[in-house]
Amino acid sequence: MKNWFSKIFPVILIMAILSCEKDEERLVVMPGAAPVLTASTATPVLKIEDASKEAVKFSWSAADFNYPAGVTYTLQLAKKGTDFKEPIEFNAGAALSKSYSVADLNTALLRLGIAPNSLGQLDVRVKAAVSALVPTLASASASLSATPYLVIIEYPSLYVPGGYQGWAPERAAKLASVKDNKIYEGYVYFGDASEFKMTDAPNWNNGIFGDEGDGSSKKIATPGNNFKVASAGYYLLKADLNDKSWDAIKTSWGLIGSGTPGGWDSDTDLTYDAATGTWSVTLDLKADEIKFRANDDWGINFGDTKADGLLDYGGDNIKVAVAGNYTVTLNLSVGGNYSYTLKKN
Repeated sequence: MKNWFSKIFPVILIMAILSCEKDEERLVVMPGAAPVLTASTATPVLKIEDASKEAVKFSWSAADFNYPAGVTYTLQLAKKGTDFKEPIEFNAGAALSKSYSVADLNTALLRLGIAPNSLGQLDVRVKAAVSALVPTLASASASLSATPYLVIIEYPSLYVPGGYQGWAPERAAKLASVKDNKIYEGYVYFGDASEFKMTDAPNWNNGIFGDEGDGSSKKIATPGNNFKVASAGYYLLKADLNDKSWDAIKTSWGLIGSGTPGGWDSDTDLTYDAATGTWSVTLDLKADEIKFRANDDWGINFGDTKADGLLDYGGDNIKVAVAGNYTVTLNLSVGGNYSYTLKKN
């Protein structure tokens, strides 16, 4: 009897396993159709004055999982060619569309690392899900191209009216207090030796600041005498209302780094354009790294730590993705919102 059971038991066990496998197969949901994604435009135009307007509307068909279920949809935006490894996601719930305003799409592009004023190319798809136990369905990718604009952050400011611009505070360059700590800085171009004041409003009706001495004592008084710069140039102006000090540092700007013709040993000079308020140069760059610095020295230098097109003092090296001929532009004209562009020619 025992010998008979030992022979028949393996057969019973195999039949039981096969039976379980068949039961498990019955639980598998065979998906029917993935959603089909469409966009109202593939090339939305982003302008800051249109921030509240619709930039693009994504719509998709309902996914079919071949059985009644509550489907939820997730829209994904990612840099083109990244296979959605680090996407921006929007949980649409059961909705079959999602509209982006100009401001929201602009923010998404910046978050994905697209530099302001540079063309960004995205892949977009929608994923459908019913359960963690059931594989999701993803639409085919759609392409979208758009150029984000620079979002200007309004910091507490001092205005710099002077002879260089007709003594008009409402049209004057501004210094910014990025940390809102009464310490201000900004860059101002003077076409010749100039005198100027600082005001805490775009008029002469509030705080007026000048120099304690003859215009170059570097101490602030209220209202004081006119501040002075001795010669034409592009100046970094600093004002500290806590210790009543100010400074004016004349600067010229260059590009340096392993991606430039001079490597890390010598700068490639940029040229200032007073009409646009920017510095620029056209040159061949290697697929490597660059930085901006003033006066052929590391005392004042900029990098881009977040790779977002906005400059940081002493920030990380800026990476050039592809070798080629570029026009590089440096814009320091908006206090606290220093930016650059690399345009491949």
